[in-house]
Amino acid sequence: MFGLLASPAYPPHFKGTVSMALLLLVLTSVHHAYGAYIYNTPWRLHIVHLAVPVAILVVGALFVGASKDRTFLGRVAYWLAAIVILAFPVAIIGFWEGGWNHVLKNVLYFGFGEPAARLMFPAPLYRLPDDLIFELTGIAQFPLAIIAAFKTISLLRRPTR
Repeated sequence: MFGLLASPAYPPHFKGTVSMALLLLVLTSVHHAYGAYIYNTPWRLHIVHLAVPVAILVVGALFVGASKDRTFLGRVAYWLAAIVILAFPVAIIGFWEGGWNHVLKNVLYFGFGEPAARLMFPAPLYRLPDDLIFELTGIAQFPLAIIAAFKTISLLRRPTR
């Protein structure tokens, strides 16, 4: 799979977009699996069941886009991939999960104390920061989503002919 990405046949915008989207999907899967294990919350594994089909759809659409580059089908495939990437890995995982559930929660907790964090992030749905790996993998989703968004948008800004 990753050998395909190394092929010089695929332009850099393709490689950057697919790499960032897959990295974000893998990171969130590891993050949620780790959280499910350490907190004994198997419901967190739902993200893995969503991330795998999204990854397949994104890679497939980008593959069609790259192989049919500069055709109508290629542009439709790129747009499909972009919409899926911007909706799921970027908005839902990166901005919501990473930004809201981890960055903001940590800022409130470490900056303003437990009462401020509990106001926005009530138990039992949310855990206050108590595991460094869980929090760092959660926070990492946010900057990766920003990079993925820029890579995806640059994919769409390419000339069509």
